[in-house]
Amino acid sequence: MMRSLLNTACVAALAFGSLAFAATPLEARDRSAGGELDLGTIFVRGAKRPQEALSFPGAVAEVDASELQAREVRNIADLDRVFPGLTVDTRSARVYSNFTLRGQSSLDYYNPSVQVYVDGLPQDPAVLAQMFPGALENVEVLYGPQGSLYGRGAVGGVINVTTTKPGDGAPFSWSAGGSDQGYQAQMRGQVQLGDGLWADLSLARDDAEDDLDVMGTGEDVGGTVEDRAQLRLRYAPEGSPLDIMLSAARNRIDSSEEQFVKGTELSGRKAVPFPSDYIQDTDSYGLTADYDLGWGKLSLLTGYQDRSLDRTIFGSDTPEWQKTLTQELRLSSATGGPVDYVIGLFYSHTKFHRDAYGASTLQKTDSYAAFGDLTWHATDRLDVTAGARWDYEKTDATATGAVTLDGSDDWSALSPKLGVSYALAPDWQAYGIVSSGFKAGGFTRTLTPSNISYTYDPATTWNGEAGLKYRSGDGSVEASVAAYYSVTDDYQMFVGPAASQYLQNVGEVTAKGIDARLRVNRGGWGVTGGATWGSSRFTGYDDASGTDHDGNDVPYAPDFTARLAVDYTHDLGHGRGSLIPRMGLSYQGKVWFDETNSLGQGGYWLVDAGLAWDMGQDRVLDLYATNLTDETYASYGFDASGYGLGDVYQLGRGREVGIRFTQSF
Repeated sequence: MMRSLLNTACVAALAFGSLAFAATPLEARDRSAGGELDLGTIFVRGAKRPQEALSFPGAVAEVDASELQAREVRNIADLDRVFPGLTVDTRSARVYSNFTLRGQSSLDYYNPSVQVYVDGLPQDPAVLAQMFPGALENVEVLYGPQGSLYGRGAVGGVINVTTTKPGDGAPFSWSAGGSDQGYQAQMRGQVQLGDGLWADLSLARDDAEDDLDVMGTGEDVGGTVEDRAQLRLRYAPEGSPLDIMLSAARNRIDSSEEQFVKGTELSGRKAVPFPSDYIQDTDSYGLTADYDLGWGKLSLLTGYQDRSLDRTIFGSDTPEWQKTLTQELRLSSATGGPVDYVIGLFYSHTKFHRDAYGASTLQKTDSYAAFGDLTWHATDRLDVTAGARWDYEKTDATATGAVTLDGSDDWSALSPKLGVSYALAPDWQAYGIVSSGFKAGGFTRTLTPSNISYTYDPATTWNGEAGLKYRSGDGSVEASVAAYYSVTDDYQMFVGPAASQYLQNVGEVTAKGIDARLRVNRGGWGVTGGATWGSSRFTGYDDASGTDHDGNDVPYAPDFTARLAVDYTHDLGHGRGSLIPRMGLSYQGKVWFDETNSLGQGGYWLVDAGLAWDMGQDRVLDLYATNLTDETYASYGFDASGYGLGDVYQLGRGREVGIRFTQSF
């Protein structure tokens, strides 16, 4: 606690010390004469080609970096506080986080139902909940199956994280903050090395202090320190059709967050006395190259990630390692013609190794894909979009020790889509779409002698959706509503007791619902909100054990979620900047942690609040509070009777109050 207070005091002193430089008048946000924020045309980055968000036949939402920082959203796992319909639950540890979107839970955390991309490069599932990369620009969420463009796993949707490239943005920026829960600091600097040649370096640390103490001993546990360093080099001469960027990043998470509390000790936040901690190191490398052909753009995207997880859970060591190489080559058309399109090829190679409970497993997977997507502008009002992706995947799996395995299998799938978008008026758009996605089959990675089966089949999802969108001419008001219905055959999920769970097909799941979103920026007010009503149920449950859970809710899929954020910008005048008070609310409905619907968490609200002083010259002093009401809630739970503990739960973090200063120049 003393360290937190010192951190906060230091940051406050540094921030207030900078006020001496606040002599220049405030540079207000770009607004029209009527005081409204003009946002311009918004394009869907996840379409892999220029496509306006209003005419895009599907639900999409976007939030920029400034809004995320204002809500103290520092990593991808916290995005569920701003995006309606998205829920992220830290299941045991953030390396096994569960992402749920449109009722599609990531019950196989090694192959989640929601995929995350950073600057067009797919991310290892174990780092989906990672700290945001340096130079964050915005985050975009595509709702519903995106199999025709993204292939395996994208059955719930896709999260696209985009950064500001070297050569763009401020030459230097930094921020530092402290709270009663820890401290955060980050910086980014860039330099021009030659004509069209730029480099940038970003460093960041997020230190979340221990928030639990161990029963009997009083030892402090539950904290996490995450460090990230990233170096990038970009070559993009002015007037040249070529734009190349190389990146190298290292991320380390040192955490004891994987703690559990008995159901009778939730309010006291007393962790059970079993050693649990981990260190995860991830090295990420990327090469992205674009060449403007005039009539189109040729893009090459290559990524490589090497991660190691040194983990102890309940006193047992379960280390694992994964290396992933991905390559994508695509050609996208320029806009303005009767047909816009993108075509491409994709390849990935994954090598996974795990040692746990006396078994050592090694799996190698090669994936190949070809995809295409086009939009025909049939009239000035009507667009027709069609796409398809063919995927082929082959896995070789071996295991030694407590389990002996030597197997190989392959699968293929075709994921088509067909959508229609119609302009009812310049500001109104209606759309309908039928889309699909799949999750490949494979060999369970968590091998134990108690597994009933070591293999599982592919899962296929079909989705139907219809929606209505509105965007005012100046972009200051946006609204949308959509209804969806999806059916998944051979749904994949981990079944069995927590210590010996294995991946299996469990039959049919049906998800359906309605989601609505609203964003307003007018007269100094900013309002963003949304809600999702729906259900995700087992409608044909069938697993190898012969149990029947028909009618039960799919774990981690709430029937209702809601998000609301409100802020107001008040100009102080006389060059003193502006004050921006804000409040954020998020609600998550009841979720179950298992297929039997016996352990779960009831619905709860989280309240965030803050007050920012925008001093001009890209300097902001921010007071913030997250989980203002100090709500106690569980993100995961299981029956630990085998350890003599009964039901145990993992808790979300409590109230955090802090201060942060940000500056760019």
